[in-house]
Amino acid sequence: MSNFVEIKSSPAEIIGIATGISRRGSELASTVTEINQAITDHENRPKTFPSDQFTDGFTKEYWKHVEAADGKTHPANEAVRVGALYCGTKLTEIGDFVNQAMVNYEASDQQGADDIARTDT
Repeated sequence: MSNFVEIKSSPAEIIGIATGISRRGSELASTVTEINQAITDHENRPKTFPSDQFTDGFTKEYWKHVEAADGKTHPANEAVRVGALYCGTKLTEIGDFVNQAMVNYEASDQQGADDIARTDT
């Protein structure tokens, strides 16, 4: 049983879209990194979480260890930051993967066309 791929647009168009996804993923990762640093800087200020009846209960959950997107255990506040960064990283990887798949597809398609052309003679 054979499998085939039917592309209703051009591989070049898909490569362009994949490149855009990868670029946006990199931009997201960069922006999230900056925001994460700003959050960390703010959290490290002594007056951010002064001990009182409100913050004590909040920080207990805020720093509770949970599993994050990277598969590791982090305090909940860090796990959220890890997850946000993971989204940018994954978008970049997906864009790069699709881009490479389309390049490989084009090469295989061209090779197949060349093979078929040689059989006509």
